[in-house]
Amino acid sequence: MKLMNKAFLVLAAVLVVAYLAGWNLSKPKFDGKLPLEITAQITIAPIERAITLAVTAAGKVLLVSSADAQGVNAISLSGSDTNYTDAIDAYLAIGQAQLLALATTGELKNYAWESLSIPVVFADKIVAAGTNFSAHAAEVSHAGEPFLFPKLSIPSSWNAAVADGLRLDHEVEICAVPLSDHHLGDKTPLAYLLCGDYTDRWLLVKDMEIGGEMGKTGFALGKGGATHLPIGALLVIPAADDFYQQIDMKLYVNNDLRQHSKAGLMIWNPMQILERTLKDCNAVYKKLTEEIRLLNSCDKVPAKTLMLTGTPEGTMFHIATLWNPLFYLASGDVVTAYATYLGITKNTVQ
Repeated sequence: MKLMNKAFLVLAAVLVVAYLAGWNLSKPKFDGKLPLEITAQITIAPIERAITLAVTAAGKVLLVSSADAQGVNAISLSGSDTNYTDAIDAYLAIGQAQLLALATTGELKNYAWESLSIPVVFADKIVAAGTNFSAHAAEVSHAGEPFLFPKLSIPSSWNAAVADGLRLDHEVEICAVPLSDHHLGDKTPLAYLLCGDYTDRWLLVKDMEIGGEMGKTGFALGKGGATHLPIGALLVIPAADDFYQQIDMKLYVNNDLRQHSKAGLMIWNPMQILERTLKDCNAVYKKLTEEIRLLNSCDKVPAKTLMLTGTPEGTMFHIATLWNPLFYLASGDVVTAYATYLGITKNTVQ
């Protein structure tokens, strides 16, 4: 009996130590609270630096001039003689010069944030970069270079619900989208959006081949899911290639700031991710036993391919916390992400 009691006490002590260690690892790394009206913090890039477009749920393409807590002030590009329903299609058809002229002459109206939807009909393959920020690579104990993987999710709107998981984790990311087909060596113009990359860490680790090449197993399953890719409502097409470097990203869980970084700290820049996608196009990725490739063809990255450029530090995952679901997102949690000029995503876990 004494041996049993002693064993019980030892086990209890181990569990307490494990819980306290996990709790310490899962604490927010940043000080900060969610602003009362996060939409009031949204600013639109000056028109000379970037063109900002949006699309309503009814399919109306908007040239966005400014934003406030209620919505965006914008000029409709969809009239009786046009049927644009995709922001990139509208941009390419109208042209940058004409859009700049419209920005000073068009009629402005306010469109509520809730009326805005996904601004682009993306290509069927979605590519993501892993550990593309040094601080995030360190927190997940990855010592190698960044890597790519297929993101097997269906894009959802900026305020869509996110389905719960066994160990659901958050990631704020900048997404890049080529405006035209990209061939190796091209200087393809890019547009940017805010994206959320949700991950079931339990499924990822469970399906990962120990000792295998990073990204090739586990990620397709753990980072998939129909609701695990919310997309910001604003599509931003910059005038300069280095525009993304000035973007400041933040992510809050309920009221607590969990992630904060400059996009310019990414290791592979968006153009390098495009190039690497072509170079890795024949690599085999696995979801359970299913074999998957990044692209349908190796001759190009198609226009409108959504590319997730990686997340900074502050995610919930740590191998020492994987055993306890209390250290991860739970039903009812509200995750709010913000990025300079790219707007917000606000998603409730259900």
